[in-house]
Amino acid sequence: MSPPLSKFAQSVGGSTVVGMRRQADALEATGMNVVDFGIGEPDFAAPPPVQEAAIKAIRDGHGNYIDPTGLVELRETIAEFEADQHGLHVGVDQITVTPGSYGGLSLITRALLDPEDEVLVIEPGWGPYKAMVMLTGAKAVGVPMGTRHGRFVIDGERLADAVTEKTRAIIVNTPWNPTGRVLLREELTAVAEISERYDLWIVADEVYSELVYANASHLSVATLGADVADRTVIATSLSKSFAMTGWRLGYCIAPPELSALLARINQYTSRCASSIVQYAAVAALRDGGSFVAAMRQEYSLRRDALADGLNQIAGVECPLPEGTFYAFPQIPEAWGDSREVAAHLLTKAGVLLTPGSAYGPASRHHLRLSFATSLTMIEEGLSRLQDALPPRGEFAGNG
Repeated sequence: MSPPLSKFAQSVGGSTVVGMRRQADALEATGMNVVDFGIGEPDFAAPPPVQEAAIKAIRDGHGNYIDPTGLVELRETIAEFEADQHGLHVGVDQITVTPGSYGGLSLITRALLDPEDEVLVIEPGWGPYKAMVMLTGAKAVGVPMGTRHGRFVIDGERLADAVTEKTRAIIVNTPWNPTGRVLLREELTAVAEISERYDLWIVADEVYSELVYANASHLSVATLGADVADRTVIATSLSKSFAMTGWRLGYCIAPPELSALLARINQYTSRCASSIVQYAAVAALRDGGSFVAAMRQEYSLRRDALADGLNQIAGVECPLPEGTFYAFPQIPEAWGDSREVAAHLLTKAGVLLTPGSAYGPASRHHLRLSFATSLTMIEEGLSRLQDALPPRGEFAGNG
């Protein structure tokens, strides 16, 4: 008999998105054609300058370890990018390069939390937030948000009511996966005021910062004032905005003392992000802007097509996403829990999407659909959804 395993590790469940993708793989193996609205990954290649920079780094022999803080040239480029794009002025000593935003969030939770601490997770919320908190022995406290005009909004009073003497941080995500929202200044101000009132950290996930549409504008909570910046740590990456998911390159921005701690933990976890990818990331941030703009324009067309099609399905209400590449329509309660609806759509219609239940009870009657796929696939998927909805079967009416 083997020795016991970590209780912290065993407390973490599997990913709904990954689990449903595996079900889709099994169905495809039997010959079913599946339209994939589940994936949170761009269907574009990384920009050509990025690919060329990676090849050059290999040819130039840049395959060595890099300081755990990250390549100096990359950190300088990140500082320039954040100032130009987001009005966020930081020094290179505040930047730690990580293997994707997953790597950054893992460092952050380890640096901030002790067992029995609590972290407020705004719901609907990306599932890995809770898992990363739980892996430290701390407790993730989901705080369900309400809706206004069909869109989830940050409710400061609900957040304040959830604070206890054990609360150490609030996780905030804008643009907001899964809702497609871009948070407004007043919403971020509410988060900032609560963090100052109760002396909490703000963990800001800004991984979709470049994917905003129409009149929406990304605002970093760290720009709301020096006091707010001193209690904010940002995790972000090049995965979504620059179509570099598998490249695994992200970074954290934090006050210098915390940044030094993040780098120290980085040393004992991943050692450093890939040296070759760090050189490529310099090219992405300096020369990838026009490619990002072209992707964003294409996403905007897909967004319009998907939201319009969903709103033509009786009973479905889909606000136009302001950012990310997700639509988050609401379905009638009479259809039952979204997990059952999603399972029905996958097995009966060959449409893979993510149930809102995966993001907390506040969104159990929502579905998340990614429009990081072609217009052709969106049209085919909508056609199948129109035929399959409303669902009919033993689970319908169990809401």
